[in-house]
Amino acid sequence: MHKPLSITVFVVSLLISMQIHAQDSDSLSSQNEYKFGIGAGAGFATGYGLSFRYIPEKFGGQVNFAPYKDKETERYSFGVTFLYMLIESNSTNLFLYQANHYYYNSEISYLYNPGMPNNQEETRYTEGYFNNGLGFGIEIIFVKRVGLNIMAGYAFYDNFQQLNVTGELALYYKF
Repeated sequence: MHKPLSITVFVVSLLISMQIHAQDSDSLSSQNEYKFGIGAGAGFATGYGLSFRYIPEKFGGQVNFAPYKDKETERYSFGVTFLYMLIESNSTNLFLYQANHYYYNSEISYLYNPGMPNNQEETRYTEGYFNNGLGFGIEIIFVKRVGLNIMAGYAFYDNFQQLNVTGELALYYKF
């Protein structure tokens, strides 16, 4: 009985304190002061890898890219995400996002026959698919130039074959 009441009180207090802080904050937050960001991101809809972000005003975008290649494997994750800032303050930002992620993986697999130990069969397994997502995110600004982005929404997976929830995470240094 006390647990739901304490959770409700905590959520209401958090919302009120965020609203008061947002009213006290300058409308031109540090987000507009630093338009560029570089860091790392990971998500089903945004892709994963090194990340670059550019937000000149309300609209912006980010690119995630992670290449990997060796003798037997090629793997690429490439994501392009569009952003729209809803609420900006000095400590948090709320935004909408639309994400696009292409994933490609090609690797060699070896099949061994126990009856013929010196004979192995080599096959190449290749997959590539597109994920597309839409949702909201919050950026928590730890210090003036460092922000953690937590995003959630819905995404179409595997070339629009499946619909499910998605989560994304990124850490940026702004300049």
